[in-house]
Amino acid sequence: MLAMSDIDMTQFLPLFADTGVPAAFLVPTPTGYEKSIMDAIGSVRALLKEEGIHDYEAQRQGPKAKQMWESYFVTANGLVETQASLYRPVTKKGDPRIWFKNLKQYCKPCNLLALFIFENKIHVLNLSDVTVQNSIAQQGFVYELLQQIKCSKQSVAMELLHKIERIHKQGFLPSVTPGDPGVGDTLEHALGISRNNAKTPDYKGIELKSTRLTRHGFARNATRPTLFTKVPDEGLTYREIVETYGKWQTPRGGSAERLQLYETFTTQRVNAYGLKLEINTEKDRLDMLYVRQGRLREYVCSWNMENLKDALLLKHRETFWVKACSKDHDGREYFRYDKVLHTKKPNASLLAPLLASGKITVDLAAHFKEDGKWRDHGMLFKIKPEDIQLLMGEPVVYDLL
Repeated sequence: MLAMSDIDMTQFLPLFADTGVPAAFLVPTPTGYEKSIMDAIGSVRALLKEEGIHDYEAQRQGPKAKQMWESYFVTANGLVETQASLYRPVTKKGDPRIWFKNLKQYCKPCNLLALFIFENKIHVLNLSDVTVQNSIAQQGFVYELLQQIKCSKQSVAMELLHKIERIHKQGFLPSVTPGDPGVGDTLEHALGISRNNAKTPDYKGIELKSTRLTRHGFARNATRPTLFTKVPDEGLTYREIVETYGKWQTPRGGSAERLQLYETFTTQRVNAYGLKLEINTEKDRLDMLYVRQGRLREYVCSWNMENLKDALLLKHRETFWVKACSKDHDGREYFRYDKVLHTKKPNASLLAPLLASGKITVDLAAHFKEDGKWRDHGMLFKIKPEDIQLLMGEPVVYDLL
């Protein structure tokens, strides 16, 4: 589709790179233009998913599942309101489709369209339009709009940083929930946002990850922050993994045994449940294997590596890694948030090597209650704090002390 463009796309890439505006490109083919149909190619699907607009993978086929989204055509002098139609037809495999109301009034077949998201709306920019090109070259409306988006992204980070600075100045805050989740829950409560178990970031596109620097006034081994959660793509579900490989054990502080599996999985060793991870380079996936008698290996489940990369990029396009000093008083834990590490754009190509080296591990925490009810915390992909820069690059550090 992009090969049919009537203009060279590469000349516009420096503009989007300089402004830091994520964009996806589309070219309406003559046939698609006449039928009012455009394929939502991979880059378009990724952009909409990463920006929290739409996930085609979760969408059912057929007209009843069609989604309409408020959108704009960007002209040389302003914005023209339109609507995006996001759907998967019943025919064939339900290949993802996208179309914009009145698109034929805005462009011609084979024009190069750039899609980007601003203020939770899809914006369509016709880069083949000479007036649009002039607006960019002469720093007119289009250029100013992209600069505005660039500044807004920077201002969100500064806005969040200033809020955390004010929370730091309040001193030690009582934990709003007991145990390890308290350090993150307390910060989010102070920021006025609810606890987030979704796949999308916490604060206006920025993910928040909080860990303890100290506990009971002493330095401690830092907890491994969760990068993202992802259930296996193939093989056993994590519930079936517990049913098959879990053990009957009495939990700490409990009085009765329960079937449970609370363990870390790594490529470096077989864990106490006989399970380990392995990178399958031939099929580009992460496998979980059951190892018997030290050598016989049975396939358990697997994750497609591309899906793991998508989960990482969706969750961590921009992240604040917040470090807290912790202390106990009258049986309750208190936190003071002292440091922020700011990272952007993880290098997803390094995910497989970091899994292979054991720098990234997977935790499964799940059990069946005494009454048979299921309880789980998901499949958690974790990394040690000191290894974050291997994936995210060198962070910008804000020492609030």
